[in-house]
Amino acid sequence: MISQLQQGLRSLKCYHMANALEEVIQTSKENDVSYLDCLNRLVEAELHNRRLNRIRIQFRRAGLPLEKLLEGFDFKFQTSISKRQVNGWLDFSWLDNRENKLFLGPSGVGKTHLAIGLSREALQKGYKVRYFSMCDFVEEMILKEASSSSKEWLKELLRNDLIVLDEIGYLPIDPRYTHLFFQFINECYEYRSVLITSNKMPAQWGSYFGDESVAMAILDRLMHHSEIVIMNGDSYRLKDKLDTLKASEKFSDGAFPLRSKAPSENFN
Repeated sequence: MISQLQQGLRSLKCYHMANALEEVIQTSKENDVSYLDCLNRLVEAELHNRRLNRIRIQFRRAGLPLEKLLEGFDFKFQTSISKRQVNGWLDFSWLDNRENKLFLGPSGVGKTHLAIGLSREALQKGYKVRYFSMCDFVEEMILKEASSSSKEWLKELLRNDLIVLDEIGYLPIDPRYTHLFFQFINECYEYRSVLITSNKMPAQWGSYFGDESVAMAILDRLMHHSEIVIMNGDSYRLKDKLDTLKASEKFSDGAFPLRSKAPSENFN
């Protein structure tokens, strides 16, 4: 009878119920559990495992490049943002409200770590996320435009709740394709959330995109419903090297000045 039930459940694509059936029946007998409770346990097992499978699939589709966790973010080193502030984002009401995040600052201050950590948390909560470096995004955008499939690609992208564009400003973008990027941002506006990391302050985006008016239109849509976080300080990746250099300054004439921690609008 049990094997017949399992076969029927698998035919209905209730694979997790089928796998859990024998164990649940045995446990129910030992603990004198009602038939209704037994059925409830089977349904819970199916729903739980389906949710886990969906999350695994979404993690694969997200394209996150590194396993960066929020637990590993060093808030003592990067004091421009607090743990309380980040924890406040984890209810993801900002995704439900189609709001954006902009993390701005020089290289190595934790922008990408924070973006990936937030993305992972969003995926765990069941949101759909897609990550790109700006370089990869522009390359993909140009390829889709050349193959006349940009509309289908954009439609697919907009099925995500959050689109992460990492490292805007590190490599130049051909001004001929700036309008394509504007079209993407315009489609996302008040419809999907975008998380941006950049080493450029807004005043520098005109020169980066090669068109002041288009850059302003992009910023207008990104910043309208957004939270902007300016992250200053030394590079976390170089912190051990910087400690060594600082220690060596006692024995040198100071010919190699270290980066100042004073806020600056020019991160280059």
